[in-house]
Amino acid sequence: MLREILAEKSGMSPARIERLQLNASRMYKTYSIPKKDGSDRVISQPTPELKAVQRWLARGIFQQLPVSACATAYKAGASIRKNAEAHVASAFTIHLDFKDFFPSFSRDNIRSFLSEATRLSHDDISFCSDVVTRNGHLTIGAPSSPSVTNALMFSFDAAVSEWCARRDLAYTRYADDINISAKSSNSLSEVEVFVRETARSFRYASLTINDKKTAYLSRKYRRSITGINLTPEGRISIGRGRKREIKSLVHSYTIGTLQADLFWKLGGLIAFASDVEPAFVDSLKSKYGARVVEEILHQRTPRGLKEAIK
Repeated sequence: MLREILAEKSGMSPARIERLQLNASRMYKTYSIPKKDGSDRVISQPTPELKAVQRWLARGIFQQLPVSACATAYKAGASIRKNAEAHVASAFTIHLDFKDFFPSFSRDNIRSFLSEATRLSHDDISFCSDVVTRNGHLTIGAPSSPSVTNALMFSFDAAVSEWCARRDLAYTRYADDINISAKSSNSLSEVEVFVRETARSFRYASLTINDKKTAYLSRKYRRSITGINLTPEGRISIGRGRKREIKSLVHSYTIGTLQADLFWKLGGLIAFASDVEPAFVDSLKSKYGARVVEEILHQRTPRGLKEAIK
């Protein structure tokens, strides 16, 4: 059924779609990028044709399935700002991280989930699971992987959020990052054991906690959640270090010494600050002029940079 609909919508022949399903694992370009800890992150980038089909399945199948309100990534309206805001009223946070999150979800996991959560036929379930996986697992780089994990993690998120709600704890999951916060440190004493047990018994992935990234945070020291600082006053901030960096780059821009590649970075940093801490962006406009900040924010390349890029 899905293959027939795809053929009608895309103009691809049924034979071509069948070959795509059979050869999906071969239709990737794989490369590595360095991570902050010195290890490599493996990226598997699907071909444009396979990527288009994965996006089609993500929109038509996986994004139509329930996603927990506690999942704060890869869905409409989600953001790292909202993820951090859920924890500002607390004083203590435990951070947990899943190891190799996307590859933890196998083709068999996806098939089991779809057979229980949907009314798709066996043939449609096989098509979905074959097309969104490479060598039997989800990959970093496939546009469908985020939507698949959000759908499959619904029961995990429900179990953890219900457990936390009974204990007055705040829970969010931003992809593979889990943050659980409390008003007192004692309230977090059982969290790590519970999350590990829930992950171990989870049916739709082989979830493993990355012990190296487990951290206990408190207001006494700087708390940072998904790159956003939580202040002792109960606010969110981009942090002093980022503010200094942005100010320095804007100053370089105004005197004409900003390198072309840093112009694009600066635009992203200001956009991030505008979402998280708009008062800081207002201060930039007061100091350097609204026109200058808007020019950077909307990536309007000045003449000098255009010439440098050429």
